[in-house]
Order: sequence, then structure tokens, then C-alpha cells
Amino acid sequence: MELKNRLSPCIMISCENVRDFNTLSEAGNEVRENMNGLDGRQDGEKSTLSNMVSMGENMPGGFFVYRADEEEELLYANDVLLDIYGCRTLQEFKELTGYTFRGMIHPDDYEMVKKSIHEQVKKSDRNLDFVEYRILKRDGEIRWVDAYGRLAETVDYGAVYSVFVRDITDIHFDREENKRRMEVIEGLSKDYTSIYLFNLDSGSMYPYRQENDRFRRIEKELGIASGEMFHGKQIFSIYAERHVLQEDRMLYMQETMSPRIRIRLGKEDSYTVNYRCFNGDGEITYMEMFLAHIESEESGLHVVMGYRDVTEHILHVQEELANRLNMEMELEREKKANEIKSSFLFNISHDIRTPMNAIMGFTDLAVRHVGEPELLKAYLGRVKESNQHMLALIDDLLEMSRIDYGRIEINPEPCNLLENIRLVLDMYRPQAEKKNVFFVEVLELPEEKVYADALCFRRILGNLISNAVKFTPEEGTVKISARRKDMPDGEGIYEFSVSDSGVGMTEEFMKRMFVAFEREENSTESGYEGTGLGLAIAKHLLDAMDGSISVKSKKGEGSVFKVEIPFEPVGQVMEQNGEKVKQKSGRKAPKKRRILLVEDIEMNRILAEELLSEEGFLVESVQDGSVAVETIKNHSAWYYDLVLMDIQMPVMNGYEAARLIRSMGREDSMGVPIIALSANAHDEDKKKSMESGMNSHVAKPFDIDQLVRTINKYLEEAEIHGWLKWQQLSGSDILKKHSTFFPGGAVFFSAPVSHVCFLAPSVLLCGLVFESSLFSVSVAVFQLRYFIIV
Repeated sequence: MELKNRLSPCIMISCENVRDFNTLSEAGNEVRENMNGLDGRQDGEKSTLSNMVSMGENMPGGFFVYRADEEEELLYANDVLLDIYGCRTLQEFKELTGYTFRGMIHPDDYEMVKKSIHEQVKKSDRNLDFVEYRILKRDGEIRWVDAYGRLAETVDYGAVYSVFVRDITDIHFDREENKRRMEVIEGLSKDYTSIYLFNLDSGSMYPYRQENDRFRRIEKELGIASGEMFHGKQIFSIYAERHVLQEDRMLYMQETMSPRIRIRLGKEDSYTVNYRCFNGDGEITYMEMFLAHIESEESGLHVVMGYRDVTEHILHVQEELANRLNMEMELEREKKANEIKSSFLFNISHDIRTPMNAIMGFTDLAVRHVGEPELLKAYLGRVKESNQHMLALIDDLLEMSRIDYGRIEINPEPCNLLENIRLVLDMYRPQAEKKNVFFVEVLELPEEKVYADALCFRRILGNLISNAVKFTPEEGTVKISARRKDMPDGEGIYEFSVSDSGVGMTEEFMKRMFVAFEREENSTESGYEGTGLGLAIAKHLLDAMDGSISVKSKKGEGSVFKVEIPFEPVGQVMEQNGEKVKQKSGRKAPKKRRILLVEDIEMNRILAEELLSEEGFLVESVQDGSVAVETIKNHSAWYYDLVLMDIQMPVMNGYEAARLIRSMGREDSMGVPIIALSANAHDEDKKKSMESGMNSHVAKPFDIDQLVRTINKYLEEAEIHGWLKWQQLSGSDILKKHSTFFPGGAVFFSAPVSHVCFLAPSVLLCGLVFESSLFSVSVAVFQLRYFIIV
């Protein structure tokens, strides 16, 4: 009701048919007065039909009289009524209606009209109120009429109804249209906090609901009373300038201009405009403006304009979209990963079976020809080649796994690049010779050493040369070039290139050639074996070494890979403990030292025992960690100079065994070197080894030269232990023997620096920093305990 009262000044004024309502109302009043007058003149007497007819002739609209019985026969109908029904003569009207009241009403409305009349007659008043119903004109058109009647008694016909009727079709539809508009606005009012009626012709706005404080404050400044009509253009301009985000200001102003609204509403019944505002706290809020057409062009174009804050909805939608996007991306990644995984498993299974087949086949042949040294040597050579191929595949997989988890560690050490290049060339020369592929070497490097991770360098260069040989057909050429480009800071940029006359690559594949497991064709289609990891590994290693790689290639014309890596040259002498010493390199001949080998697999035990024995070590072996612990307990301190400990073993693994050995509390329990010798080669495996008290970690399959160097390193460090001898010296004895006390508790150690480093590695003590990598932090804490006791 409130809505109708507030809207009526705006909507109803624009309706041309209001005059019809007024005319109808006036005519209804005149009918009532005439009928009441007639009834008054006949007070106490029955009316006559002639009196009713005389009255009906003077009526401004249609008029008829019918019997108040079941037949409802018409007794009179004036000319205006015939016009309403589209009839020119009374005869046409009778044919159309049967000259009965029932025949005058639309069949679907008759029962409603009869019920209304019956309910009104039951009241004491004989005057009947207006009843609306439909009629059918002679041409079939449906019209709406509004009838007002009176029940009277006549002398000749008994009870009759005299009825005034007027065509209200246009008024009825206008009223229905207004009702529909009201429903639209009512519907809007449920969702929008502010509702306005905007007249596009005049630019005036009438507020229906006004919870927009921003508009209200602007109206107050302009002197507009609350609830009064105002001009929209001025309000829109001030509102946009003060509250709308600058990036959306032009959009808002355009969308509130009458010409723009007319164009959009000419194409659609309603639409929304989203823009952003600042709230009172300076935060951004999302607003929605809704516009809907509610008036015809005949009386001016009116629109409903609604405002509401949709920040929460927008944020929710954004979150849903983000979640959906993430889900789709995750599904796409998973799909891609599955595709790569399937392709990889297919390729790697094929590539692994190839060397496995060779290993099994040549091993069988070697067993059959044990007595033929030449054949046996050839077969075992083939087995060795296949082993190397298999190991290369496994190394690639492990390397890629470490790279994927961000575990690349570059360990620069003095090395000769020229020697390393030749080593790589010698490694792949047999492969090239087997295919009649010729190496062209242009090595312009000086005979010098640089700080570099030789293993990573050889891996990079080896992957490039291996690919070049693999994809170059017989009688082809692979060119390897190397040179140094001197830099002003003393460092050198070393440039290496590997070019081939092979199959080349397409531009499409070159975009993804550094992606793991990518191949232009799988091994079955191309005939080229490999994991698709070589280039990916080389790229990651180069990134870790601050290097770069560039590629030029054309399908069928070969490829050129160019690598640049910065290396720092090494001088002929190095500073060590304040003294100049010559560089040391190579293996040192070992003394007779006793090693305890802990290995559960018999074949591995036999292999390690044989190789280490040939190197001059005394080797004793046990099959698991628990036996190793008991064996050490059953021998005197320092019986074993070093322990080689496998990790994965039954009964007790290597980690547990190392911890138990370190916690024995014997003279040698913290000093005997323990080296992990395990197929677990990941960085986390090495970390676990260190945390359990081991000194180093060597991966299987091991290189005997590397293993011997590692053993010698820790045996040398164990000699420092021998300097202390752990001769039942307490912490106090050690301090008294090798230190001087000063006032205030300061301590000065007179022992050699390396020995002091053993006592307190990486510990800031009495203002002195001692650094050592000889023993783990746990040893440092153990030794520090002596200082606390003192």
C-alpha cells in the first residue's frame, strides 16, 4: 500500500487514461443518483418498465433491463449498449446474446458475476456495486466492461435488474500494466537497498527507497528535502566524483546518461552495471546498478534504478572462480603429468630392457665360454658397456629427482677443464666409432685449473655430446669446441659448443626441449634410446652454476648447442692456516688399516671385500647393524679404524647401528669414522646419515677410486683423534695441558689449531671462533660439555 501511495504521483500522472477513470466515477455517481431518485419517486409503489426505459435513455453509457429469474431475459437495451457489443441493430444484438443476461457475459466470467450479484443481493441494500467482467463483441473481440445495477419490483414483470454498463477495456489494461510494474518494483525492493524512479525525458528522479547515505548527503547539500523528486544528472556527477573509483568513474557516468539507457533498454528489458566505490574506511566495495523499463514511450520513458552492495557476492564468486581455475589447472597438470608419466614409463621400460637384455645375454655367453679367454673378455666387455648404459639411465632418473626437489648442490673444487673435456670425449668416443661418427676437436683452453664442480661439468658436456652422437647418422661429424673469454674482474667465461650434422629439431620441439621426459618422438618410433632427461638435467645444472645455453637447429640439418659458464682460475699456491702450501691431488697409498664392512647382501659384501683388499685394507664383514654393534663391543677400543655401513638391512638398519656405536661411551665410540655405503643416494639420505652420527655418505654403485679417497680422508682425520689418544683425559686434564687461564675466565689454547678445532668445531668460545668440518655438531656439543664442567 505504501508503495502505491508513494508511486502514484509519478506513475499515475503520466497515464492518459486517468480522465476515463474520473469520467467513469462521475457517471457511476450520476447513475446512483438517478436510480435512487427513481426509487424515491416510486416510494411505496412498484416501478414500471417505461420509467426505467425513460431513465436509461438519458444515461451516458449502455443501459439494459433483465428479469431477475432463472431465464434472465432482457426486457430493454439502449443503442449505446448495442454499440459496445459492435451491433448495428437490435436484431444483431439478440442473435449475439440470445437477448439474455447470461448471453451478454463471457462464458468464463458468468459464474463469477452471478456469485458477486448473489452475495450483494443478500445484503439489505438493493443497490449493487460495480462488477467487472469480459464480453464478446459481434466480431469476436474480447472487451472489458464495468457494470452497476439495481434490483427493483415492477408492476408488469416482477423483480428486474436495471444495469448501467461502460466499456473499460483500456482502463483495465492500464491498471493491469501498473499492477505489473508495481510487482516489478516490489520485487526489486527485496534485493536493492536503494530504489529510484528515473524519468528519462525530464531527467527527474523520485526516491522509493533510499538507504544510500551517499545520495542522501548530496541531496542535503543541494537543499533537497528527503523523499522529494530531484534532478538525477547533478546527483550522478557529484556521486561519481566523490565515491566512485577513478578507473570506473567514466563507465558510471556513461551508464547513467539518458541516451545510453535508451539504447540499452531498446535492446533488453533490464540490465545491470557493476562498478567500484570507496567505503567509509577507504576500502573498495563492489556496487551493482540495476535498470528496468517500466513505462511506455507514449507517456515518457520511466525506468526503475536500483542500487546494492555486492562486495560479498563478488568476493565469493572470485573465490569460486579462483578455486575452479586452480582445480582446472590442477586437473590439467595432473592430466599432463599422467601423459608424461605414461610416455616416460613406456620409453624407460623399453630403454632399460635393452641393456638388461645385453647383460643377460652376454653373461650367458660368458658362462658358456669360461675356458676361452678372448671370447670371455669380449663378452664381459659387452656386459660392462651395458652396465654403464643402465647406470647412466638410473643416474639420470636420480639426478632429475634431486632437481625436481630443488636439491642441486654445486661443490667447486680445483680441476683442469681440458682434462675433464678429454675424459668426456674418451667416454663417448667408442660410441661414436661404433657408428662411424667422427669427432672434430677445437680445444683452445689453457692448461690451468679452475674452481668447478667437475662432476656437474662432465654431466653437462656428456649429455650434449651423447645426444650429438646419438642423433648423428653414420659418417656424420660431431664438433666439440672450447675457449676462454677473459673478463675484467679476473674471472673467465668459458665457452663450449657441441655441433653435429644430425637429424636436427623442429621449431615446435625446441620450445619444450628442456622439459623433463620430452622427446620429439619416442624411442620405438625414432629408434633413438633415452629418457628424455639429458637436456633438462643440463639446463638445471647450468642454472645452478650461473651458466647459460643457447641452441640453433633446423630439421634435417643438425644442431649447435653453445654453453657459457663462469669459472674462477686457481693459482699454483693456496693459503692454508697462514702458510703457503702446494696443492695436493690424487689418491694416497693407504696404510694397513682395519675396516668393518656392514652389508646384508652377500654379493655386495664379496665385491667390496675383494676391491678393498686389493687396495691394501684389512676387511672384516658382518651382515646387519645389530651384529656390527656387538662386534665392536667384543673388541678393544680402536680395533677397527673405520666402519663402512650399509643403510637398509634386516634386524637393525645403518642409522640405528651408527647411533648405538656413538652412544657406547668408549674411548673410540665418538672417534671411529663411520661412512655410509648405500644405494640410497638422495640428499635427505645423506642428511639422515649425518644426523645419525656418520661422517660421510658414499652412494652405490660406488667408484672404487672415490671410495678409497673418502676412506683415506677420514683415516687422516682420525689421526687427530690419535693425538688426543683419549688417554683417560678428563675435560679438566685437556684444558690444563693445552691452555692458559687469564683473569676473568678467559682461556687460551696452546694446542695445534686442528686439535682445538676437533675439541670445539664451529663454536664461539671465549671470544675465539674455531671452524672445522671434521666432526658433526653433536661431537661439538659433547666436547663443550667438558668446558661447562670446568
